[in-house]
Amino acid sequence: MTDPTADYFHSLGEHGRYPLLRATSGTIRFDLGGDGHAEHWRVTINKGHIEVSRGSEHADCVVHVAKALFDGMVTGQVNTMAAVLRGQIDVEGELHLIVMLQRLFPGRPPLPASTTRRHHK
Repeated sequence: MTDPTADYFHSLGEHGRYPLLRATSGTIRFDLGGDGHAEHWRVTINKGHIEVSRGSEHADCVVHVAKALFDGMVTGQVNTMAAVLRGQIDVEGELHLIVMLQRLFPGRPPLPASTTRRHHK
């Protein structure tokens, strides 16, 4: 079974440079909890260049979120800002960094054809 979170962070780091973030610099640490343990992922943004590492060192922005919810965020099933507003995500520090990084989360996947209805007159 694949891990959507690990896949997302590895892909993010491999791509390296993101023009959408060219005016952004800072560090974001994701503290992902669940099943009695926590994962720590650290994203460093330097004018659009992204590096990803593991660790719980200081960051400009720290995001506390359940691992299962974060899996939903990186697969497009959960809207990040909606989850923040619902209180499902706790963000400390420079909130603008998570707002900027959200641009790199996938959009909501399309609905399967069997669930969409067409109305003909």
